[in-house]
Amino acid sequence: MNEATSEQPIMAVSQAWSGDIAVLSVAGDVDLVSAPQLEEEAVATLGNDKCRGLIVDLGAVNFLASVGIAVLVDLSKKTAGTTPYAVVAQGSATARPLSLLGLDEVFPIHSRLDEALAALQADKAGTEA
Repeated sequence: MNEATSEQPIMAVSQAWSGDIAVLSVAGDVDLVSAPQLEEEAVATLGNDKCRGLIVDLGAVNFLASVGIAVLVDLSKKTAGTTPYAVVAQGSATARPLSLLGLDEVFPIHSRLDEALAALQADKAGTEA
């Protein structure tokens, strides 16, 4: 057994900003072990006074377990009416299960990050007007 493989994190979350919109880019597997880390990072980001929008980018996610989906739904509830929120998902590991569950009716799902950023910018402009 390769010891180095067992020490690799199963999920990584990085944060970037586009103006006052936070982008959490997730890579790896979002499962029972790693989902709490995603939730913790997202809640901390939402608590940042600078945050006026949140995008969770699942573009590099290989596996999205039901507990990860529950985190995304919970984030949509936490942001409802206060902070624009969107998810970037593409492919069979992320977009397909979210769509099959009808979650595209619960929160915006985009196939590309630039689409999500444009939508949140427009959403912010509409609420600030």
